[in-house]
Amino acid sequence: MASPWLRHINKESELNQLTDTKPVVVIDFHATWCGPCHAIAPLYSQLADQYKTVTFTKVDVDKLQSVAKKYNVTAMPTFVVVKDRQEVDRIKGADQKALRSLVQKHAPKADESSEASGSGEGGPAPSDVSLLEYLDLNQVNCLNENQDHTLKSIIGNRVRNSSAAYLESDADEQLLLTLPFNQVVRIRSIVIHTKEAQNGPKDIKLDINKPSIGFDDIEDAKEPAVVQEITVPEDFVAEGKHIHLRFVRLQRVNSLHIFVSSNHGGVDETRIDAIDVFGQPVVTMQMAGFKKTEDD
Repeated sequence: MASPWLRHINKESELNQLTDTKPVVVIDFHATWCGPCHAIAPLYSQLADQYKTVTFTKVDVDKLQSVAKKYNVTAMPTFVVVKDRQEVDRIKGADQKALRSLVQKHAPKADESSEASGSGEGGPAPSDVSLLEYLDLNQVNCLNENQDHTLKSIIGNRVRNSSAAYLESDADEQLLLTLPFNQVVRIRSIVIHTKEAQNGPKDIKLDINKPSIGFDDIEDAKEPAVVQEITVPEDFVAEGKHIHLRFVRLQRVNSLHIFVSSNHGGVDETRIDAIDVFGQPVVTMQMAGFKKTEDD
């Protein structure tokens, strides 16, 4: 039986999201026709259950040829270890002893993993705060929202929504949210929660600091023209888990733009019950530094 901790990668952007935000990622490059791949699969699943500080993924080389080419995979199975967005190790073949050693060598201790990825799976970093209180509500905007179910109805109080209000798309499943801030902020993660998860966002794109933005500006745009492309797992939407972002590209944010292109149910109405943004206000951080200097 496959481990629930194994992540089967369907799009390159899903893998990029993990390698950008997780301290250690192991990629199992396999093929359905590969006998050795099937032979070692139970051990790989067992290791995923055992080492919770490591993110275990599987990539079918026939379905994601671009990813296999990117990592120069020429034989299956190949196991690649990625740390801080860089490959640090790999092995080829179905050698069980070598695979165990590979994982043991690179698996961080639990406390190291928590420090590297914020506060661990599903949480913000200890220093992060909700940035909703810094929203410029007069400039908040959402394209293609249902006029009876608007973005402002779920963020108008500058706290995460817990009421019956929700945001819903109008003409089709797409939404384009613009969240302007009244001061510069750094963003580390976002939360998107939908009670009816099949209507929750699936494929999203993030961009920042656009004076004006429409669907034509972002619908066909790819990284690095946009900050990040993410396929949000359904359980993240259902449970309101933190979606960790490319912090290095979100250091000076005046406005955050979230384009939702699809939902998990493939239906016309995309729904968001609550949204939150986590990080740090830049001005507050600078003032804290000045205060420390005065105290010294």
